Amino acid sequence: MLTTINKLNNKQKKGYLKMNKKSIALISVLLMLFAACAGDAGPQGEAGAAGAQGAQGPAGEVSDAQVAAAVEAALAEEEAEVGGTLVIYSGRKESLVADVIAAFAAETGVEVEVRYAKSAALAGTLALEGAISPADVFLSQDPVSLGVVAKDGLFDVLPEDILDNVPAWAVDQRGYWVGTSGRSRSLVVDTRDVMDSELPGTIYGLNDEKFRGRLGLAPSNSSFIAMVSCMIEQDGEEKVAEWLTAINGLGYTEYPKNSPQVAAAAAGELDIGMINHYYTLRTLAEAGDTPIKNVYLDGGCGAMVMPAGAGVLSSSQNKPAALAFIEYLHSTSAQEHFTNTVYEFPLVAGITPNALLPDINSLNSPSDLNWSALALWQEKAVELIAAAGF
Repeated sequence: MLTTINKLNNKQKKGYLKMNKKSIALISVLLMLFAACAGDAGPQGEAGAAGAQGAQGPAGEVSDAQVAAAVEAALAEEEAEVGGTLVIYSGRKESLVADVIAAFAAETGVEVEVRYAKSAALAGTLALEGAISPADVFLSQDPVSLGVVAKDGLFDVLPEDILDNVPAWAVDQRGYWVGTSGRSRSLVVDTRDVMDSELPGTIYGLNDEKFRGRLGLAPSNSSFIAMVSCMIEQDGEEKVAEWLTAINGLGYTEYPKNSPQVAAAAAGELDIGMINHYYTLRTLAEAGDTPIKNVYLDGGCGAMVMPAGAGVLSSSQNKPAALAFIEYLHSTSAQEHFTNTVYEFPLVAGITPNALLPDINSLNSPSDLNWSALALWQEKAVELIAAAGF
């Protein structure tokens, strides 16, 4: 039996087993087997000594093969629990996550239904639906929308073995959601019309007359709202309101999403756009001679690195499949998809970032961000954006 236990311990060290439902089932089996051994052992003294020398007999002897068979049976039983239908509310665009979701469905046999919308809008929908929501998982492009759902008490606390898959900065402090990939706010610039010397060090520097009519924004985008929430938390409402009003006063081109801004910059129709970094990298991967580049600001919320993430709704009717899906988002295949197809930062250790990505440690994201606190500012961020005329 000790041989089998040691083998299992070695597997756990290598990452094959985690302290989740499967491991709990495994431990239960071992405890039952230990109890069986103890119950069959003879009394102490000469009889007990004889039993210790191997006279315990077939009824009291438990072989490695029996332990292994019992463990396999327990694991198989747990695997069988993952099935049925999984409903995902996805604030991530279909083009970014559909392949991963399809691969999960194919590998597990789970039937998946996905509702796509903006992350902030889905967070509002979940708040309205409450305990009767049909959603099992909320997959968000930003941590602020996740925090709004967590604030409303709609998430289960995730198991430690899932939370431990990624760095602490990409995890909700209370354990309600976990990061799945990372993205940085950045500027995309047309290198033909923008000189490095004229670019600001922080997002506030865009409030300058020299940028009149040259900016592209997506003010309704969840990542822009998350950035403004960060600015309110870091710098206060008054400063942020003044900046938003000034930016609007300079004139800007509104884009509904980040990716059209990149296309506009590439076409020479736009000098500077506020985006998430990966849109530019996807364009460069397809056409490396495109005259655009990302500019990562020197600090502040305009340089914020955010996790996309996921949580399991407390109202979920299929929590085994919901947890299995989030674990799958941390798998090697999913993480490699995020970094090599979406050009995001992988969060799980051991995954090599795509060569087009900068070193995440070289970016100047604020180091003291509290995602739960930012969630409290989302409503105010939307209010200030609207009040500024966007």
